[in-house]
This record gives sequence, C-alpha cells and structure tokens, in this order.
Amino acid sequence: MASAVVFKGDILPAARDEIIAFSNFHIRNVDFAHSVGARTRLKEVEVYRRQRDKKMQARVVYELTVERDMLNRANTMHGGCTSFLVDVCSSIALALLGMVQSTPADFVSQAMMTTFHAPAPLGATLNIVCTTTSFGSRTVSARAEIWDVTHSRLCMSGVHNKMAPKNPSPIPEVAKL
Repeated sequence: MASAVVFKGDILPAARDEIIAFSNFHIRNVDFAHSVGARTRLKEVEVYRRQRDKKMQARVVYELTVERDMLNRANTMHGGCTSFLVDVCSSIALALLGMVQSTPADFVSQAMMTTFHAPAPLGATLNIVCTTTSFGSRTVSARAEIWDVTHSRLCMSGVHNKMAPKNPSPIPEVAKL
C-alpha cells in the first residue's frame, strides 16, 4: 500500500508506514461520514522548507470520487461533506508536520472557514490538497483546496485553525457552614 503514495521531501522510510497508518485511522476509522472516509485515498505526502522563512511545512493530497452519499438536493457535493473533508484532511497535514518535527500535534478545532467556488457534481474526481501555514506551540493552521480534476476547476477552499486543548479547571468545593 505504501507504494501507491508518493512521498516527497525528507521523510524517513520508517515514518512513511506510520504516516499512512495514521491517515487511514483518522480518515477511515470514523463513525461520522464513514463511507466517504473509507473511499478517500492518500495520494501524496510532502515536507519541505517554505522559501520565504525556511520553516518546515507539510502538504498532503487526497483523492476521492463524488458519489451519491455526498450529494445535496442539487446533486452536487454537500457543504457538510466539504467541511468534513477540509477538517480531517487538513488535520492530517498538521499532524504530519508534528510527526516529522517530533513535536506534539494534539490539537482541537478552533475555527474553520470554507469558501465555495464551483459545484462538485456526481462522478467528479476530486483532489483535496492541504498545506500547513503556521505551526506554533498553542495554535496551528492549514489551508485546503478541493479541486475537481475531472472538470479542471477549484470547487472549494478553506482555512482550518486548531489550538492546544486545555483541561478544565477543577471545580472548587462548596464551603460548608
């Protein structure tokens, strides 16, 4: 299975299988949108230094064909399905960057913005391209683009911001009289 994924950049061979397993677990082993996640295939994984500031970045590309369980009443991909793909795929790009930098990557969603540019119709093959943009100790972000490769057009773009979770403070005991 590792041979179907194209790896670019400085990713150790041992880490490649770990990345594929991590991706499969987080996109396929879910109850919500399980049928969509089960068909979503990791195609490319890349780590590189951004030209402008030399910071390490990650990029992942997934492929998926629009099927009936992804449609709205207009027979194009539903906005909820788009949000699922942006959420999960961009989260995997951020986790990948954490893995290659040996830094914690246990983040929760803070905000997600999605812009719809063109409909993705039934049968269209999509590429979900997610690239990290910022990776700090408290907040991280990635951008996502969903391309209809069948019709050569950008369908959706999005930004996903995540933050380090904070455990709730203990509840103070009520004073006894």
